[in-house]
Amino acid sequence: MNMQPLEEFSSTSKIPLSVASANSEMPFGIDEMFFSKTDKRGVIDAFNSVFLRVSGFGAEELHGAPHKILRHHDMPQAVFWLLWNGLQNGHPVGAYVKNKTKNGKFYWVFALAAPVENGYFSVRIKPSSDLYLQVVELYKEIRTAELSENLTAEESARRLLLRLAEMGFPNYSWFQSTAFCTEFEARQNAMKLPTMPDVVNTQKVSQLTSDLQHELNALAVEFDSAEILTANMKIFAAKLDQGRATINEIAKNYDLMLRDIQYHLKTLLTPPRASGIWASPEEKKANFMLCGYHLLDEVVQGYIRENAQHGAEELHQIDMLRSGYKAQSDSAVDDCVKSALTVRRRIDFLLRMVLGLSTIRIACRVEAGSLSKSAQGLDTIIGRLDSFHDTIEARMVKIQDLVTNILQCIGKSEH
Repeated sequence: MNMQPLEEFSSTSKIPLSVASANSEMPFGIDEMFFSKTDKRGVIDAFNSVFLRVSGFGAEELHGAPHKILRHHDMPQAVFWLLWNGLQNGHPVGAYVKNKTKNGKFYWVFALAAPVENGYFSVRIKPSSDLYLQVVELYKEIRTAELSENLTAEESARRLLLRLAEMGFPNYSWFQSTAFCTEFEARQNAMKLPTMPDVVNTQKVSQLTSDLQHELNALAVEFDSAEILTANMKIFAAKLDQGRATINEIAKNYDLMLRDIQYHLKTLLTPPRASGIWASPEEKKANFMLCGYHLLDEVVQGYIRENAQHGAEELHQIDMLRSGYKAQSDSAVDDCVKSALTVRRRIDFLLRMVLGLSTIRIACRVEAGSLSKSAQGLDTIIGRLDSFHDTIEARMVKIQDLVTNILQCIGKSEH
């Protein structure tokens, strides 16, 4: 996680939190959004009228000023470390930020920042979700730790990532995707805007894809746990005088087919959920990028209305960013669909293999019947095999249903 030190982390204020809490909040509407552009160093070179009004600075004061002029001393250094880490690695970054106005008031935003040619572009909306309230408390905790333990920005970022993991977010990318989409939806609801069909469908595909992976992982666990049953069958066979070779052969065949199924099933499983700060599955990316596309669409309209204050170059960059977000969202949805189609083909194949596995189980039951009293322990094993087969068959049917629902969301034929 090493990074080159940036000016953004210099001159961090040590003002106690109680001072900031005494400041009053600068209001702005849920329907308002403000945006700005900086150069590679974080120096402001473009902005809109809402930004001017809320910040309290004049245009001549903002233009050419470092963006940290808005830095509030309640903000953890961790957030800005993550922000710059993401931007410098080419990622769009979403974050809750508490800013300071010229006269010392504060205001909270959810900011979506992204690299553009020769700098960075950021759009901010008013947060209003329950998650936002949780983050406010989390930031207080992290900021207090920074001051009391004299943490560096990187150390604080690690602390924040650990706390987010405890909240159920494997890494920052997962958190920002959830937070941004949550705030986007909360804003739409507060403004009483109609639902967006593409957002609804993408959210459905995302959730179904997540559920699909959950079921596949659960199915893999079931197959792994079945290994003990074949081991017990072999142990039981070793104790028999009559039928030992037959039961042992049945156990061996069951075990071989079980391992073959496990091998094929593992090809459908995704890698570990979090690998690095910015790794995220396609379904998360699809939601994040689509919400970003719609937000930037609104920005473009606002930019056009204020074209007297902005140049065509900035508008072109935002429009390119917007188009890129839509393309990335569409690509991520396509990847989800391709994965679903692959799962459908493989599950059909695995169901046939499970049928073969069930045939071996039936052979075991028949052999147990011929052993009469000496098969009492084997009956228990067979009962567990029956339960195992009921469970995996139910899961595989559920997996098929999830695949069907994913394909229906985007209008693809099931066949």
